[in-house]
Amino acid sequence: MNLLTPIAVTPSATDVPAFPGAERQVEFVGPPGVGKSAIYHAVRDRLGSQSIYRTAQEGRFLAAKASLGKVSPLRRPAYRAVFQLPRVGEFYARRLAVASSEDTLRQALQLQGAFLECCSELAQTGFGDPLARFSRLPIMLDELRDLHLWTRLPGNVQVLQPDGLVQKGWVSAPQSREAYFSSVPKPGAVVVVTASPDVIVDRLRTRGRRIHAHVGLSDSELHAASVQAAETFALATELLRRRGVPVFEVDGEAPLSESTERVAELLRNRVAWQEAG
Repeated sequence: MNLLTPIAVTPSATDVPAFPGAERQVEFVGPPGVGKSAIYHAVRDRLGSQSIYRTAQEGRFLAAKASLGKVSPLRRPAYRAVFQLPRVGEFYARRLAVASSEDTLRQALQLQGAFLECCSELAQTGFGDPLARFSRLPIMLDELRDLHLWTRLPGNVQVLQPDGLVQKGWVSAPQSREAYFSSVPKPGAVVVVTASPDVIVDRLRTRGRRIHAHVGLSDSELHAASVQAAETFALATELLRRRGVPVFEVDGEAPLSESTERVAELLRNRVAWQEAG
């Protein structure tokens, strides 16, 4: 079935504190191999470079440029110059955008005790070797810093993110998933891509590469992992919906062009709904 519809939401009375900037982000999520990256890139192209929806890298640059006024006049030319170098420029952009708001970021983090506890647990358990698990905590903190940057985005700019904090929760241990998705900073919206485990396994087998968690798995083990991932994102969808997050489901087995146009249209309409509300 080709399904792509908004799901009714019911805000939770016992919600966690909001994380500044999280509402500016639209996350694309789903099991590895489901096709979310292809849909994300196609939707981004369909919306166009002048759309209010931008990539995370573009968001960092826009946040940095919006913060130039807080840099001394003598240093501004140097910051502007490094923006021409993609990798170095991005580093300076991120540094600039948080330079004057570290205290605000710390205050925001202090309110996220439950989620940071989940991140710490995730860094010790779940899939992957010890080194891969050890690297997760700084990655999660980096994601939180990105959300903080979005508070500096100009106007109504939104960020499309195919590998955000909701997506990262699928590798958490089964006993930790409900706590994780109940405390993860709420994005502005979530696009959940679904497909049958058989289709996912076939795609993973034919694309010639596997993520770290799938290395060495047989086809039957890969199928079981895909079923488990699908169940994880079904749980995430339910919990995010309870917390008032707009969730859109898209059939990852539908033609890419069809899914792309319908997701793009939903995102365009989402802006109209927000402005009308």
